[in-house]
Amino acid sequence: MGRFATSDCGIKHQSLQGALSTSKMKKIHLWVAVIAALSVVSCQTMLENEAEKQYEQNEIEIQNYISSKQLTMQKSPSGLYYSITKTNPNGQKPNVGDLISIHYTLFKMSGAKFDSTERSKNAPFLYVYGINRLILGMDEGLAMMRQGEKGLFLMNHSLAFGSQSDALLPAFSAVGAEVEIMSVRNEEQQIDDYVAAKTLSVTEKTSSGLRFVKTTSTTNAQVKIGDVVSVKYTGKLLTDKQFDTGEISVKIGAGGVIKGFDEGISKMRMGEKATLIFPSSLGYGTTGSGSVIRPYAPLLFEVEIVNK
Repeated sequence: MGRFATSDCGIKHQSLQGALSTSKMKKIHLWVAVIAALSVVSCQTMLENEAEKQYEQNEIEIQNYISSKQLTMQKSPSGLYYSITKTNPNGQKPNVGDLISIHYTLFKMSGAKFDSTERSKNAPFLYVYGINRLILGMDEGLAMMRQGEKGLFLMNHSLAFGSQSDALLPAFSAVGAEVEIMSVRNEEQQIDDYVAAKTLSVTEKTSSGLRFVKTTSTTNAQVKIGDVVSVKYTGKLLTDKQFDTGEISVKIGAGGVIKGFDEGISKMRMGEKATLIFPSSLGYGTTGSGSVIRPYAPLLFEVEIVNK
């Protein structure tokens, strides 16, 4: 959902430097820096002037679109024109960290569509609300909506793609968006959905949110706080994508591993196997880890205590 363009504003000074004698280079470097700075200021002024000019044109185009379609729209303080075209008062409202899926169509004020999800293939756009950002106008519009609702949003270029452009969308274009929220799932719901889809039999659900699923039982001694155990593990996202596997030595209750992992293995006996599923509050929280484990990601670990 992003479009990028390079600016034509700039200054080339390599050939100028190459033509200078060594004794003059330091002084010329200073002049080149001054010229480059002036060029940046000039470029910025040009872009600001163009943005302001096109903003006014955007408003005219949006008003013409509203009139031609005989629409009734409201306008927010940011300049976003909006209409919730299908309401669902009982629908779940997204909160930061929720996994939401949407269908959308983006179009120019001429009516020409330039981007959309594939409804025919049931392929909505899936993202983490409040963490992954869309264009400003869509972020603002979605904040007004609930699951099952549809909205129409008309936005000037500052709420859309600004100076970015490509073959389908010129810079500083006004943009329209038709959006429908298909689903809103918080972490608890995501975990419950996974458990149901995999027909797992949860042995215990703790007050912290851990789902403990014992897959192999033994009559060996229960591990206890302070024990050092070796644990074979495989870590997965709830998409079943594996992000880690191996064997690790863990001192139970010492805080050397993430909370959900520590709490889960503390419930086991030597030789047992289990599946641990827990929310991000017991994992990597609101920041995630690396490029694979996103913020607010519930996690799953398949574990086995192999020695004590």
